[in-house]
Amino acid sequence: MRERPGPKDFPVINPDSQQCPFGPEYQVFWDMRYSLMSKFDQARVDATGLYTMVPEAFALDMAQRAGGSRSLDICSGIGAMSIALARAGQSVTAVEIDASRVAMARHNAALYGVAGRIDFRLADITAEATLRTLPKDIHTVVLDPPWGKGPGDYLRRRVTRLADLQLAGLDLRQLVGSIDCREVMMRLPPNFDVGIFCHSTGEKLAYVTSAGYLHWYFIRMPREQFARVPDRSALPHDSPEARAGFVAVTAGRPQAG
Repeated sequence: MRERPGPKDFPVINPDSQQCPFGPEYQVFWDMRYSLMSKFDQARVDATGLYTMVPEAFALDMAQRAGGSRSLDICSGIGAMSIALARAGQSVTAVEIDASRVAMARHNAALYGVAGRIDFRLADITAEATLRTLPKDIHTVVLDPPWGKGPGDYLRRRVTRLADLQLAGLDLRQLVGSIDCREVMMRLPPNFDVGIFCHSTGEKLAYVTSAGYLHWYFIRMPREQFARVPDRSALPHDSPEARAGFVAVTAGRPQAG
């Protein structure tokens, strides 16, 4: 049994275990742990980090789409997306409100050799003091707010809307409007009201499994367009009309046909 050493506030887990140490509700994510993070044996994770982590290949694909050279990763968690952005050549400011996850993220970034490209900040991104101290040359804001309170919690809603993804009661459009940036990249749950983007330009992707199962949606658009998207769409969220313009991507590759 290989147990990772670490401070007492980090979970000590056996990466060789076939049974998820965080409980059966996280088993599906545990089973794909090496797809989530290729260096999982040495990484530090908690239950929330395990189920919210973007699989490494997908994270790299998303990161390589960021423009400019400086990104702001909001709700950066244990660092998976920040690490991908740094590996893609970005200078990253990563903001996370949970102290233990910031510590885990720093450790994980060091594992991948990119700690020097990431400025990890323990802060509330909705606080005016935090916003005032952000870099002035941010090109891309990366949004991946919590979808719910646990695995699959978002499915309690028939449709997820922007209002369901607020941070500390702050609308994401208002938050982005207070940040000097050029574009927004955002990961969205499979039941999101994507019809609100039907008149938007930029990249609109649907990350899917090889069998066509939808993982999540992804949008990349100019900040000004994101600020103007409506609260909700009149189109059913799962209709072909709502999904028009979204390109299916499997393991970082657009699907043919």
